[in-house]
Order: sequence, then C-alpha cells, then structure tokens
Amino acid sequence: MNRTKPIRVFAATHNQVTLWGLKALLESSHKPMDWVGSHPIDTNLLTEIQRRKPDIVISDAGLIGKALDLPTKLIEQDIGLLLLSATGDLAEQETMIRAGARGIVHMGEPVGTLLGAIEQVADARFWLPRELADRMLCKAIGGPLAPKVSVEEMRISQLTARERHIISTLTRNPEAKAFTLGTLLEISECTVRNHLSMIYRKLEIHGRAALVMFANRHHLA
Repeated sequence: MNRTKPIRVFAATHNQVTLWGLKALLESSHKPMDWVGSHPIDTNLLTEIQRRKPDIVISDAGLIGKALDLPTKLIEQDIGLLLLSATGDLAEQETMIRAGARGIVHMGEPVGTLLGAIEQVADARFWLPRELADRMLCKAIGGPLAPKVSVEEMRISQLTARERHIISTLTRNPEAKAFTLGTLLEISECTVRNHLSMIYRKLEIHGRAALVMFANRHHLA
C-alpha cells in the first residue's frame, strides 16, 4: 500500500505510562505518524475511536478480555489492532490473533520493532513474533512440520511481493549503495534501509552478504 498521509495512531489503555511512552515515541520519530488520541477500555471506547478515525489502535493484551467485540468492529472499519504483550505465552498470543488482532509486539522489544509493527498493521498486514508465526503455520498445515517444509521456507513465506522485489534487485546489484538501490526501486534511501531491516528480521539473517547468499540458495534473485 502506498500511503500518502501520515498513519493516524490511537491508544486504548488505562496505563498512563504506556500512553506517555507511545506519545513520546511518535513525537520523536521521523516516520509519518500522527498521534490522534487515547481512551480507556470502557463502553465509550468504540465511539471515541469512530470520532478520531485512526488507522491503527494500540492496546494491551487485556483489551481482548474486556472488549470481546471490539476487534471485529475494528476489522469492519478497516482499522488495524496492534497489541502490546508482556508475556511470551504462545497460546495466549494466538488467542489474541484469532480474536482479531493484526499484530503483537512484546513490551521488551526495541523501539524500531514497534514502529515497524505500526506501519505493517496500519497497512492491513500482520506482524507476528517469529515463534508465533511458526506455531500457527504448523497448525495450518496439519500439525508438526511436514518433511518437505523447511524452517527457511516458512521464513520466506512471510516476505511480501515488494520485499521479494527488493531482494531480487539487491542480489543483481550486490555492491550497490542504498541510494543506488533506492533509485532502481524508485523509493528513498531511508525506505530501502527500513525494508532491508524488515527482511533481515523475517529471514533471521544479518547483513547484505548473508542476504545475497540466502537469495541465491533459494532462487530469490
């Protein structure tokens, strides 16, 4: 999705520390994001969300238990729901996704991870912790991983078409600087770096050399 306007971010939480942290993060970020308000998780929450018209609602895991129908309402209005989790419990995280959340970020993750998740979820894509993505994929294909499906193939399946195109371009131009790649891809140097960071995270590799080797090994060039 080619977004032309800043992402409108809304928070649903009683936690003042969380609110302060989110506002400070967005105000200090150079990414195109606008803070449009917050509201506690109560009976007036949906009304306030509709009034503020956000692209994404950020809340804590407690929202699922307190507002069971809210995720469905948000989906109907094409508003992404990103939950901040304090637990690594995969069963609990899976419940959140199945209830309607599009993304989960552990509260201990780096700032860059949260910003990346906001961008993904606001653009109607999922952001899942790797272990959770593996767990749900295993269930989708019927239990334990089939012998023909490798862990690397699962990671590749998380790539978007745009990310695959970037990998292909980089593999054909392994010595090109980010600026040059941006020119070839018709995007900014900063956007190139952001995409590469996301690709490294999804594939669990580090650096260009490793990415080029991975791409050639798996015919992504």
